[in-house]
Amino acid sequence: MIMPIQPIDPFTPEAARRWKRVPQWAQRKILDNVFCRRCIASVTVILEVAEMEGDDLILRGKCKNCGAAVCRVVEPEQE
Repeated sequence: MIMPIQPIDPFTPEAARRWKRVPQWAQRKILDNVFCRRCIASVTVILEVAEMEGDDLILRGKCKNCGAAVCRVVEPEQE
């Protein structure tokens, strides 16, 4: 029997709490505007890992166009 691959949540618990504070329209804009050094352009990320490093949310994945590794940093809100 073939078992379907279950998607793994890329977010650590702390990163998920931070990401939920970002409005949905901004989440989409963030994921669709990641710089790819191979494409030399802004691309959509295929998200693989989302974790916190200090106060920054780090989104790591692959370029949707070429598959190169890409990363996006979401800095904390300024108070």
